[in-house]
Amino acid sequence: MKKKSILEILALVLAFAGTQASGYNVVEFPICTNDANQYYPDVDGNIVVWTDKRNGNSDVYGYDLSTQTEFPICTKSADQGSPAISGNIVVWQDYRNGNNDIYGYDLSTKTEFPICLNSGHKDMPAISGNIIVWLDNRNGSSDIYGYDLSTLTEFPICTHSSYQYYPDVDGNIVVWWDNRNGNMDIYGYDLSTQTEFPICTHSETQHGPAISGNIVVWWDDRNNGNWNIYGYDLSTQTEFPLYTSNVVQRYPTISGNIVVWTGNRNGINGIYGYDISTKTEFPIRPNLSYLWRAAISGNIVVWMDHRNGNYDIYGARLEPFCLKKPEMDFNGDCKVDFADFAIMASSWLECNLVPESACWE
Repeated sequence: MKKKSILEILALVLAFAGTQASGYNVVEFPICTNDANQYYPDVDGNIVVWTDKRNGNSDVYGYDLSTQTEFPICTKSADQGSPAISGNIVVWQDYRNGNNDIYGYDLSTKTEFPICLNSGHKDMPAISGNIIVWLDNRNGSSDIYGYDLSTLTEFPICTHSSYQYYPDVDGNIVVWWDNRNGNMDIYGYDLSTQTEFPICTHSETQHGPAISGNIVVWWDDRNNGNWNIYGYDLSTQTEFPLYTSNVVQRYPTISGNIVVWTGNRNGINGIYGYDISTKTEFPIRPNLSYLWRAAISGNIVVWMDHRNGNYDIYGARLEPFCLKKPEMDFNGDCKVDFADFAIMASSWLECNLVPESACWE
């Protein structure tokens, strides 16, 4: 019986590291099916937030997936909407002062706080960690502004004389769509270097960017007016298609390697996903009319759903499975990594035990 040295074991793990061949089981569940309409969900970790009309105006509600508990976040008499969440902080646009302002709420302390109350109209907030960004018309056009919760300071991101829309942020990178070139393009801004840069300036129109890590995704009409899904890797400065066909795909969002969007196939909307690491598309909730605006965090996808005659919030858990189990995958998680190395190393350390069959071969 040939024993393996610890270096041989490590070399084998490194040789197969990252190998995976997976699909996804989709486990669907309702989040809010109140008789009123619910709109524009967002999710981070175990918390889902959305706009809710149950009180006759637009409020912000939340749901804890771990405890299966719903809770109000802001139910002021004026309208609140378009919430976004990162960690314990929820932000939204709020009309209590007669124009849209940006407010926030700390779930850990149950404390509400203002973020931006200037006289201009503000909406479409997004948040990542301590950084909040939004659309702001204080200068007479649509600009992008930001706020740092750690320093309690506001700052401009893009105040070009053209119009900017739909900002998103992850880490130090802010992205948005921008009409400075006469059509809608995708631009970005690095908060750490205070540098703006173009991402996609194709002659046709690009819409609604979203970012996670180094990957930016958007919907794009370059292919004969059909809205398709494209992506861009900031680390390699490389653009790539995710889904290109003669049917409409819109509203992509991304978490890690998984992109989700609303797609129209055979005249019926559905929620679809794409795994960038394996370059495979998969259905999440196909063939159900009036599905819109999915959001994703980790393996949780949420969306607006009209199956009950009004808009509700539904979700799904993506459970990976191996289409073909990779060699050296000892813990059955559909990939080879240092968790498998730990299993092999543990077995190797037991090689002085009796019987000899306890040794890993």
